[in-house]
Amino acid sequence: MGGVRKQDRRHLWIAFFSLGSIMAAHAIGETARDALFLSGLEATALPYAYLTIAGLALFVVRANSRILHWVADKRRLLACTMLVAAAADTGFWFWLEGDPPQGRAFVLYVWTGLFATVTVVQFWLLLDDVVDVAQAKRIFGPVAAGGVLGATFGALAAERILDNDFAARHLMLAAAICLAVGSAFPLLWRKREVHPQEEEQALPTSVEHGILTLCRHVYLRRLLALVLVSTIALTGADYVFKSVVADAFTTTQELGSFFARFYLGLNGLALVVQLFLSGWLLRLVGVNRTLVVLPFLLLVSTVGFLVVPGLIAVILMKGADGSLRHSLHRTATEVLYLPLPRELRERFKGMIDGVGQRGGQALASLGILAMVYFDAGVWIVAATVAAFTAAWLFVLAGLKAPYLALFKQSLRGGSMGFDDGLVALDLHSLEALLTTLNSDRDDEVLVALELFERYGRTGLLPKLILYHPSTPVALRALEIFINEGDPAFLPIARRLLRSGNPELRSGALRAITALEPDEELLARCLDDESPDLAATALVGMLAEGFGDREELERRLARTRMEGALETRRELARAIARRPDPFFVDTLLDLLADRDLGLRLAVLDAMAAIPDPRTIPRLLPLLGEGTLRPATREVLRRIGAPALEALAAAFDDEELPRRVRRHLPRTIHRFGSTEALQLLQHQFERERDGAVRYKILRGLGRLMSNDPTLPLDRDLIREKIRAHLERTVHLLHMRESLERGVKEDPRRNTEGAELLIVSLREKETNALERLFRLNHLLNPQESFQLYWRGLTSSRPSVRAASRELLEHALQGVVREVVLALIDDAPAMERCAAAASALDLELPEFTYEECLAHMVVDPSDTMRAIAAHHIAELGLTDLTPKLEQNPAKPGSAVAEVFDRAIEVLRSLGPRNTGAPSVA
Repeated sequence: MGGVRKQDRRHLWIAFFSLGSIMAAHAIGETARDALFLSGLEATALPYAYLTIAGLALFVVRANSRILHWVADKRRLLACTMLVAAAADTGFWFWLEGDPPQGRAFVLYVWTGLFATVTVVQFWLLLDDVVDVAQAKRIFGPVAAGGVLGATFGALAAERILDNDFAARHLMLAAAICLAVGSAFPLLWRKREVHPQEEEQALPTSVEHGILTLCRHVYLRRLLALVLVSTIALTGADYVFKSVVADAFTTTQELGSFFARFYLGLNGLALVVQLFLSGWLLRLVGVNRTLVVLPFLLLVSTVGFLVVPGLIAVILMKGADGSLRHSLHRTATEVLYLPLPRELRERFKGMIDGVGQRGGQALASLGILAMVYFDAGVWIVAATVAAFTAAWLFVLAGLKAPYLALFKQSLRGGSMGFDDGLVALDLHSLEALLTTLNSDRDDEVLVALELFERYGRTGLLPKLILYHPSTPVALRALEIFINEGDPAFLPIARRLLRSGNPELRSGALRAITALEPDEELLARCLDDESPDLAATALVGMLAEGFGDREELERRLARTRMEGALETRRELARAIARRPDPFFVDTLLDLLADRDLGLRLAVLDAMAAIPDPRTIPRLLPLLGEGTLRPATREVLRRIGAPALEALAAAFDDEELPRRVRRHLPRTIHRFGSTEALQLLQHQFERERDGAVRYKILRGLGRLMSNDPTLPLDRDLIREKIRAHLERTVHLLHMRESLERGVKEDPRRNTEGAELLIVSLREKETNALERLFRLNHLLNPQESFQLYWRGLTSSRPSVRAASRELLEHALQGVVREVVLALIDDAPAMERCAAAASALDLELPEFTYEECLAHMVVDPSDTMRAIAAHHIAELGLTDLTPKLEQNPAKPGSAVAEVFDRAIEVLRSLGPRNTGAPSVA
């Protein structure tokens, strides 16, 4: 139980004793039922008992599901169920008196199976509502150990009772006492602890809906297949075991003593597995690999029985089942239900566990009866067990993907999300879009136009849309028709030229000129009273080579220099529609204007005329947030010359930092091998942390868009190792500072608080960078989603992210990251991470930690550490401050100079305990 946290202990002990009492009663009852059944009936009657249990389980599980839906308090429900079972066991104690008890033993066998079906399901559903997946991995092992310990105690009690010559029926009274005492434990949970999750929409409770949901939900379907196949295999193995034992022992007393001792040894072995193997395996290899252990050992032991039949072989077969099914295997199986929403878990866990198990028993029983009828023998049953065990392993192999998908679904807020791919529009969708064009809301009509264009169905757009009363709608439709290239809309566009709306007239002229340039029409519009229309006509004349070139260029110069703002905007829009290298100088002049709308229109035109001459004017615009996206698009279209300029800009010391830190994201837009190599090269030598982070994000986007790019994976692995070590050192320094502040309250100054906060922020930032670096190596994993989950305020979401990371990461990186994101105390996390990395962390004194921090690569860290040293008057550290590597004149250098001045004013060096200056 070394992994159990302080906050887990209450849940652990309540669950431990609750399950322990249930399993103790079950073990005692199991000994009684096996002894009475096999002494009075043939082993061939076992399949009939299995079938009866399976048939009744359908009704019992259905009733249990309805009760769970109606009863809000699961604590009281479990306690009441245990008390009712205790009363039933007491009734069996009276009823089983006298010989021979064949029919009553058959009923007892059925009762014990139904009791386990209901009570154990209720217990685990209750516990599932109390814990998240992270807590589950920590306490499910010890809780299951409580069940195994209870079963061991039950088997030992049964052996003692039978050794003292009590009849087997007295075991049922002992089982009743265990249940009656244990019914008090579930009530120790507080009601508010049982429903920590948010309320979810209730699902329909009809049988039809349940069957449909079970069939359609891939994860539920595979869980059912897992339980079904495993139960068939284990039921067959149980029949083989009891058949061989029934041949070896004949009397009730012999059978009772054998089963009591066997179950005692089996439960003892299961307890060892649970205490020393279960939790370790879950943490080391994860849930899916842990589930493989039982079927693998069962397959090996069954093959052994087929080769060398006998009592020893079946004991090994049953030993694998008995020692692992209710310990290691049960723990891992319960974790499989945690990714499910609570409503689904409550609705289907009982169905899967109950119907799946009992249905599996029924199918196995029918198969066994058929084999008995044809006198097939135990060897054939064992061969069938081996076949179904292999199928069990196959089902497990397909369970991992939907298990992880459920955690991703919970991180995305409950929806699996859809890719950006588009599906073809059907007839009904087209009718809906066409109807939307008549909407009185412009935004709806614009969205409909976008969808027509996106789906490539613009040919179905009515040309009369150009008469729409909204100017933005009509202009957008004109752009769509221009891109389509069908001149059918031109008659309406010519009519729009005669409208009174200057913006609409300009758009119509651009459309007409784009498809059917008309010199006479352009010349007529050149002298129009609307400056916007005249500017559009001017660009069209120049682009088409119409009219007097010199006169047109003079007009262009006047418009560029003296035209109204809206006229110059229209000029830029017209150039974007009729791109020509001749207009580059005009665009550069217009770009000098400070009007945002005009500059955006100019950048749009520059994107249509990519020219290297514009690069020097474009680079400074990367520092302006509103213009940055359009500027990046222009540079991308320019291509190789722009990429070379961006590479040179990294080394330009005169380039403002606000521009320089946006270079990486701009480079990634090129999406080429050259862009990747440039970012990788800069990533190795970049000193500015903000720029390094931007480079990392740029690399991540490049690899997400094209995972085939030749990434330097060795470089990334080196960076991952460096970031792991950096994060551990940051955590170690923070822990040393916090410990030092507790030891001497005089150290608890503003500087100490700032240092601790800064270290915590840097740990978080370093971890985020680790996730981005791992995304570069595995772009198919949603590391950004996992990171968001880890930073959530909801424990269940954080636990889901951790579970996904256990499967996404490998080797040392996995060990270190899981240690760093754990909720254990900082000292434990630091020790675990350092051990995985083989790092030796020195035991810092407070002063040594500060001395280490004043030479840290972070300017912020060094400055705060220097300030704090001056606060405490640690004159012994003055030489460290005098070695400050900060750039002269920088803010960091000024902080160091002030700190040195304060320390020198204090006189001789302080070599003793720190004192606040």
